[in-house]
Amino acid sequence: MIRDERELLALVLRLQRAERDERGFYADHSLPEYTAVDELDLTDSEAARFLTLSLVPFHAHPSGQPKPQIGRGGFWRVCKNLWQQHQWVYDPTQLVATEGKQELEAFFDRLRIMDAYDAHWWFRSAVTLYERFGGDPEGLLRQADYVGPHAARLVRGADLPGIADAVSTPFWVRLMHDRVASLAGMTWVSLPVDHTLFAVTAALGDLDIDIDVREDRATIQTFWDVFCEKHGFVPYRVEKSLRVVGLYWHRGGREYVASLLDDYR
Repeated sequence: MIRDERELLALVLRLQRAERDERGFYADHSLPEYTAVDELDLTDSEAARFLTLSLVPFHAHPSGQPKPQIGRGGFWRVCKNLWQQHQWVYDPTQLVATEGKQELEAFFDRLRIMDAYDAHWWFRSAVTLYERFGGDPEGLLRQADYVGPHAARLVRGADLPGIADAVSTPFWVRLMHDRVASLAGMTWVSLPVDHTLFAVTAALGDLDIDIDVREDRATIQTFWDVFCEKHGFVPYRVEKSLRVVGLYWHRGGREYVASLLDDYR
């Protein structure tokens, strides 16, 4: 699809501008996690708890299979409904000090989209937030002096399963930066290569690669790290613009990218 680095550079620049200005494809397509949190009209503290704990169910499935086929947008709608109807699961203080793990397990067992790990990891994360950060992810941001890379290191050093890994942590930092509090040092927070970013990269380059091959995944991560540094891009901004077209690749994303390339050529 893309013939050389100059074309990729031109495409990334156009995608970033369009995403920032919410025009073109981005006028009608956005990240479902942002849609959910904006529709809930949360305070910063509420948004931090909602976004942090909602990330837990996106962990890699132990069987190697994807999570239940509800789709990313559908999953965030489920999280939005959880907040509206069962807000206690998003309150680490109430969850740990009052309700307890068994109550959470029984509740999650009734939700078909959850697997056996979700309640366990969710509760462990809630305990960490309760015991180390005052029951609020904003407490973690304060301990990190609102510096993105410092927050990432704190997360990875804490018992926050489903959040503290190479993909979820930079994703979480970006969410905190965009919807909770402006963080310094975002240039140094890597772009998270998950299934969506891997797939859209493979499509853009017509690459014969497999995300289950560790070397292929490392190659894509290294490519974007080098590309962003070489051209002075802030990784999370590149990620956001690519993620939107990737999420909707077969529903207009591919055609949108092709039209931008045609204009450039």
